[in-house]
Amino acid sequence: MEERNEKQHSEEHLGPAREYWWNDDYLELLANRLYLPYTQTLVDIGCGKGMMGFKFSKFLPDGATVYGVDYEPGYIEEARQRAQSQFQHNNINYTFKVGNATDIPLPDATADLTLCQTLLIHVKNPQRVIEEMVRVTKPGGWVLALEPNNLVPNLMFDRYGETDFDVESTLDVLEIKLRIEKGKKRLGEGFNSLGDVIPDLYLKAGLRDTKVWISDKALSIIPPYDTQEKMLRVEQMLQWVETEAMGYDYQDNLNYFMAGGGAKEKFDAYWEKLLYNKIMLKQKLLKGEYVSAGGSLVYIVAGRKPRPSEL
Repeated sequence: MEERNEKQHSEEHLGPAREYWWNDDYLELLANRLYLPYTQTLVDIGCGKGMMGFKFSKFLPDGATVYGVDYEPGYIEEARQRAQSQFQHNNINYTFKVGNATDIPLPDATADLTLCQTLLIHVKNPQRVIEEMVRVTKPGGWVLALEPNNLVPNLMFDRYGETDFDVESTLDVLEIKLRIEKGKKRLGEGFNSLGDVIPDLYLKAGLRDTKVWISDKALSIIPPYDTQEKMLRVEQMLQWVETEAMGYDYQDNLNYFMAGGGAKEKFDAYWEKLLYNKIMLKQKLLKGEYVSAGGSLVYIVAGRKPRPSEL
């Protein structure tokens, strides 16, 4: 497979800070809820560098198998290397494959548990991906989606002074964000707040006994930045600010906004304020003064594939 130089998908999210997306004790709770100690085969779709498979593997029985599938060959190679260097002694068999979520390169009824994390928000046809996840899951097995509503943080505040907000200005920003979301979906690049509607998609896919939980993790940054988790998060935010990642790319956002029915003049006025706020954010991060509770809304949705006798 020939080498590619373009940016890989979700590259801005796959740094070391990603390792802190979940609280360990909460993962243990999920593992018990999902019967992972009795799960022989786990499949992770859109696995990236393999993080969730590695995190869940500690709860699997000896001899279990973890499959990871991602369409980025570079991520798959990193996951393979990590399995050999860091996880070769934990009695789990790891297999990582290059493949697309709409055509998973695994046979029918492979997995006791098939999962994805922040994958469905990026795809044009999430229903098709869920149907593929159902196909590779054994009857009686579980399909698990870990997906956010990314609009919610736009109504959250970082500092007490922000609670004395101007309603009209806040509504203007929300309009921008909503049109960006709408435009991105219209352009076939996914819907960033899909987490809310996963149960509806599960029903359409024929899954049963759907259970919905919410992650207890807040990605807080509170001075002093004296832990590895905080330092990595600050480093990641500075990287986002200094590049055009995570909402700071003008042309992409303008395209989404206009596809969502907005006018360029309104977007440019918003962008001018965003650039000012970007400078202020960078200064506060460098001075160790930025504070945020880091609230988010991430759903954990599990649905069971019915057995033939239940159809």
